[in-house]
Amino acid sequence: NTYANTFSSQCKELLRPFKKSLRKLHLPQHLPTEKKLKYTKESLTIIGDRIDLFLQRYCRASEVKHWQKMFWQFVSLFSEMDAKQLQKLYKYIKNNQMDKFL
Repeated sequence: NTYANTFSSQCKELLRPFKKSLRKLHLPQHLPTEKKLKYTKESLTIIGDRIDLFLQRYCRASEVKHWQKMFWQFVSLFSEMDAKQLQKLYKYIKNNQMDKFL
């Protein structure tokens, strides 16, 4: 459990500058769908790009999948979606496949 706590602290530090984006993943129900999509897309792009940059700079190839999963699990704490859904949406955004995003 100490490992999990340490990792959680590392995630918080890495993503601290992106608190606003994390918060925008959990939007009020009354917000129009178009706005929700816009905020979600913007937030996932910012957060996902940060995760990718970290993975490229600090992880060995053999560690990337593990750390990627851990980061997206942390991000999912701020969303109603799970880690896999968020990661998949980020992939769709990056590949300009917004039709799959909807």
